[in-house]
Formats: sequence, structure tokens, C-alpha cells
Amino acid sequence: MAAPALRELQEAFWRSLTRVAATGERPPADPALLAVLSSPPPLAPAERVRIYADMYYLRLLDVLREGFPRVCALLGEEAFERLGGLYLARHPSTDPSVRHVGGAFAAFLGTEPVPAYLADLARLEWARLEVFDAPDAPVLTLDQLRAVPPGDWPGLRFAPVAALERLVTAWPVHRIWQDESATAAAPARTALRVWRQGFAVYQTAMEADEERALAGLVTGRTFAAVCEAFDAPADAGALLLRWIEDGIIARAW
Repeated sequence: MAAPALRELQEAFWRSLTRVAATGERPPADPALLAVLSSPPPLAPAERVRIYADMYYLRLLDVLREGFPRVCALLGEEAFERLGGLYLARHPSTDPSVRHVGGAFAAFLGTEPVPAYLADLARLEWARLEVFDAPDAPVLTLDQLRAVPPGDWPGLRFAPVAALERLVTAWPVHRIWQDESATAAAPARTALRVWRQGFAVYQTAMEADEERALAGLVTGRTFAAVCEAFDAPADAGALLLRWIEDGIIARAW
């Protein structure tokens, strides 16, 4: 029987490493791979392949655990590993970087019989991860803002930094993130701003005025239009100063 081509052997090895059944269990290695492996003692070919498959599978679980530490803590290790196996069966890693394997985890949790707030908590943890990995950028300073001529302010527009995420959740998950014992919190629509300064990631709940104003800023509305969301223009100015202090404004034009 002719030996398989290198490409066929690579594909059989990849299938053996990455296959996860719908139940979250890992099937045996591909027979096409086992057929060409030698079997020196003490391990049979299937056992040798299983070592690599276990390493790959457990590494993906580690990536999920590192990306969603609060979700993992609230579920417990056993439940998290079970759900992780089910998730990997439905959403196998497809990117060269395993960093992205958790991209659909929040949506997946929303389909599982787990506490309802966990999907939103996972969305927050994913936003924090996205913000942490976002590219660095110079930020607008107060001195630069002071240099803007008064007549230019109404038409001024602001560009946010890349390390900024906005999300609206059905639960106040920023509180659950800070305190894992706060699992009995009642559902409440919550608008969150997540951003990074240096290597530190922060999050805060936004009031309705800030939520509208930040949405306007992100979509390129002028400062005059953003001010229309406030009863007093001074409130818009104070909010802009807070954003600059938080380092979420990249530039003005």
C-alpha cells in the first residue's frame, strides 16, 4: 500500500489534533495517520498522537480561561471545562493566533443553560481583551485643546483612540466583574465604556448623556452637535475634559 503524500499526512495529523465531538469529547486519531506511525514501546501510535491532541486542546482551554477569568471563576473549573469543550466543538480555532479563539464565546454562553448575566460578563471580558490588544496611539492633550481658536470649537470633531470599546448590556456586569459575590444583581440596561491607558484597562458605566455624546463623537459629529445632548454646554465641556484625562481622544480636527 503506497504511503500517503506529505499533504495528506499533514491533514490527517491536523484532524487528529483538532477534532472535538459535538459532546465536547475528543474522538480517536485519524486512522490514516495511525496507519503510518511506528509503534516503539511503551506507547502505541494512538497514545502518542493523543499526547499532542491533549496539549493542543488544553492550550485552547487555557486561552479561554485566561480570556474569561471572571466567567471561569463564577462557573467553577469543572463547568467551565465542560462548556469549553462544547464551545470548541462548535467554534474551532480558525485563526493562526489562538488569541482569537474566544471571539464567539459570549454568544455561545447566551445559548447555554447558565446564569443569564454570564453572556454579558463574557462580552465585557472580551471587550477588555480587545482594548488591551488594540494598537497604541498618541492622545490629545489639554495643551493642544487650549490652542484651538474659540471660533473653531463649534465645528470641531474628535477621533477616539483604537483602545476604546462601548457596549450595552442587560446586566450591570461591571459590578459583577469587580465583585464575584454580586451574582444576585437584578438585570438593568447598562452602557459601558472600556479603555486602556498604558498597560491598564479600565471600565465605567455611562450615564445617558455620556452614552449619547460618546456615540456622537465616535460617528464624527461636531462638538456643537454633541453639546445639543446637554442642558448646559458646560456639562459637555466637563465631559470632554474627562475623556481627555482618560486618554480616549486621539486627535481633534
